[in-house]
Amino acid sequence: MDRVAADRRSPAELGGTRNGGGARIDHRGVAVTEDAQAALDRVVARCAAAMRGATAVLGGVAAIASARAGLGWVVLAVGVSVVWSAGFAWTVVRRGVRGWVVLVDIALTVVLCLAQPWLVAPELRSGGASWVDGLTSMTIVIAHFAWRPRLAVPAGLLVAAVHVVGAWQVGGALGTLGIHLIQIAATAALMTVLRRSAAVADDALADLQATERAAAVMLARRADEREHKRRLHDTVLATLTTIGTDGVTASSQALRTRAAADLAVVEGSIDLGEPDTDVDLRHQLRAVADRAEVAVTADLVPCKVPVLVATAFSAAAAQALANTARHTSADTARLTLTTDCASILVTITDTGPGFDPTTIPHHRYGVREGILGRMRTVDGAATITSTPSGTTITLRWPDTTPCPPAAT
Repeated sequence: MDRVAADRRSPAELGGTRNGGGARIDHRGVAVTEDAQAALDRVVARCAAAMRGATAVLGGVAAIASARAGLGWVVLAVGVSVVWSAGFAWTVVRRGVRGWVVLVDIALTVVLCLAQPWLVAPELRSGGASWVDGLTSMTIVIAHFAWRPRLAVPAGLLVAAVHVVGAWQVGGALGTLGIHLIQIAATAALMTVLRRSAAVADDALADLQATERAAAVMLARRADEREHKRRLHDTVLATLTTIGTDGVTASSQALRTRAAADLAVVEGSIDLGEPDTDVDLRHQLRAVADRAEVAVTADLVPCKVPVLVATAFSAAAAQALANTARHTSADTARLTLTTDCASILVTITDTGPGFDPTTIPHHRYGVREGILGRMRTVDGAATITSTPSGTTITLRWPDTTPCPPAAT
């Protein structure tokens, strides 16, 4: 399956803006879905801008207020830090947390760390209370926003080491080193988890979009098929009827003209086949569980199936959960996806009062067509087991005989 590629350009480059719902609004006013990784990058950029700016401003005010000597150097350093923070925030909000921006930030922080003897009041040189300590922490965290751990961790260690050198020059305690090491490890772990979660979400979104596209193609083909059938009835069958009733002779020019037109209709009705895209069934079933009117506990394993099969499974499971909500007193259900040596199994279980499947009226299509019929259309099967203590619906594809028990 082709992975849906996300457009990572900024809103300004694309000529559009973003709304608050994780989607970009292009210059035509059309909402464009934003993938999870792009949304994570956008949120991280805003956090980096806010953190860097707040630390520079608040720390700078504290530094100037606590300065006893060398006020000019402190004011100069604070001014450079604040101006850089403004440029940093403007850049990362528009362009994202770029590597070159982080390199400049690291360079500035290194200089400030080495200049601690002239920038930090003596009473603030221990315990991690100085404004330079705050900037050091922010630089370590921001490095992980831009880079993977293989680059961010060495960068954080470099900044922490330089801070130790600056603190050592003024006889400051080295207790902040432990804090910085914890920050490096914690931020690396957090960003790794967030990036992996975003990748999983993007995979699920890609599967859902592939299913939706294939379903749209199927609907279009079904509409074309119905139109061709109508044209066959109105043209080809009418011509054959006329010939069968001797309404026209074989040598008639009108018959030849009509036959040529009818042949075009027949050729246009050739079936082009069905989409053969494979998608992960668990993502489709997860979406069904999330939309259900009852609370659903899902236990789903990774499983690739053709999109037509995934559509049948998800539609049948949705119908089963809808029946649970409408016709039973149960407010919970369980949805499982498993495989055996021959088939893929989806099971929907509830604890309602149960029913007799043989007594369902003929005009009720929910079970007969919505569940059983849907699975038959893809060469699958569905079985219903219902007792006074609950109902279990098992969907199987393909419809094969279960594996025999292993010999003992």
